[in-house]
Amino acid sequence: MVTKNDFTPADWKTLRDTQYLVGFATLLAGSSGLATVKEMIALSLGIIENQGSSIPLIRDLTSREEMEQAQASLKQSLGGAESTPTSERMRVRALEQTRLSLSLVGAKGSSEELDAFRRLLYGIAEKVANAAREGGFLGFGGKQISDDERSFLDDLRNNLQLERVKRA
Repeated sequence: MVTKNDFTPADWKTLRDTQYLVGFATLLAGSSGLATVKEMIALSLGIIENQGSSIPLIRDLTSREEMEQAQASLKQSLGGAESTPTSERMRVRALEQTRLSLSLVGAKGSSEELDAFRRLLYGIAEKVANAAREGGFLGFGGKQISDDERSFLDDLRNNLQLERVKRA
């Protein structure tokens, strides 16, 4: 089974940051006011829930220390607190980094580890998309998952090659 020690520091950074990029891309696809707070919480919870995984790679990626390092890394790479990335920019970056991450895990990990990594990424995106209703007014009306979130989830599912994952 692969762990953090099986990857170069640059490759590990790519793997570690991908789960956040996927979560942020989902969040920005349907970003709307108070819903954003719920979606940020869902992103963190989606990662924390995987800390007890039976797969060492997943446990390593989701540890508290790695969460802190990923947050600092992404703040820096996205231009700091003053910069706001666009939805499209995050979408493209998340999908590109997902493809790269899959190749990294696929080159060193087992099929079980690769499948667990795919499900980690999709699970985070799905959790963020389902965290709050989009549109509507004061929590009434709107959709559970916006059209833009659905589009991102579909693209992510295709990138992850998760044909059997149920729709959110």
